[in-house]
Order: sequence, then structure tokens, then C-alpha cells
Amino acid sequence: MEPNFDAFQLIGQIALGIIGFSAILIGLSRTSEGFSEPDNFRVQLLTYSAFGAMFGSIIPFAIFSDQNFEAAWMICFWIVSIYSVMGLIVFPRKMLSLRRLGHKDIFPIRLYLFQTGLLSIIFILSLLMITTNFSNPSQIYIICLMLYLFQSSVAFIRTMFFRVN
Repeated sequence: MEPNFDAFQLIGQIALGIIGFSAILIGLSRTSEGFSEPDNFRVQLLTYSAFGAMFGSIIPFAIFSDQNFEAAWMICFWIVSIYSVMGLIVFPRKMLSLRRLGHKDIFPIRLYLFQTGLLSIIFILSLLMITTNFSNPSQIYIICLMLYLFQSSVAFIRTMFFRVN
């Protein structure tokens, strides 16, 4: 099935905007006061997720030129799968570590389950698309990218409004 390039372009533009906001946050963290460890973690999570959405939206433009849709979709889903596994290896462990350091109010268990759940859903969807032959891979791919956008938006909002005292 042919990719939905308009949706990919829109997702990429939104992700680029979120990356711009994260760059501002990163710049603010370089002041003399700097960011606390929990705030720094959230900026890393939002940057990771926004870059996942942005690069995920660019990949189809690069690989769908030869009209071999099945192979191109397989490449897209492998990349999304590997990227989500990297996030699942790093972020849940770091969030649990921050909880153990006394930041349970900043990282409640519901947030941990939510953030880890989003990455897990992305991984499961991409793995399903690799192992089975669904009829509309473009929609599943867009869902994965939207989940990355949603995750980065939540991390951005929490960084802006739920600060460590």
C-alpha cells in the first residue's frame, strides 16, 4: 500500500516544532542554575520522542522511490521497532532510578506506566507489522508516529508545568 506522504509531512513539521521547543529548554538548562536531574530526564525523553516522530516521518520519503512497497514498509517498521527498543532500554530504567532518588511526586507510577506503555505499544505495533501482513501499513505507521508525538508532548507539558522545587 502506498504511503500517506501528506500525513508524514504534517507529523514531521509538528515534531520539528517540538524539537525547537526542546532546544529552547536545553538552552535554558545551560544557565548557571541549570535543570534538575528530573527535568533533564524529561527534556531527554521529549527530545527522543520528537526525533523519533521527525525521523520516522522522513524515512518513507527516502525509501519509497522504487515502488517496492512491501520491502519499504518492512524497513520502516524495523527502524521504528529498533528505535522504540532503545527507548525501552533507557527511559523506564532511568525513571525508576529517579523515583528511588525521591522524585515519586514528579514521576508517579501512573506516569511511568503511561510513558513505558506508549513505547511498548509502538514496539508491539511495529513488531506486528514486521511479522504479519496487515492490509494498511500506512495507518499503523502513522499511529506509531503519533504516539511518539503524544509522548513528547506529555514530556514537554510536564517539563513546563511540573517542576522540581
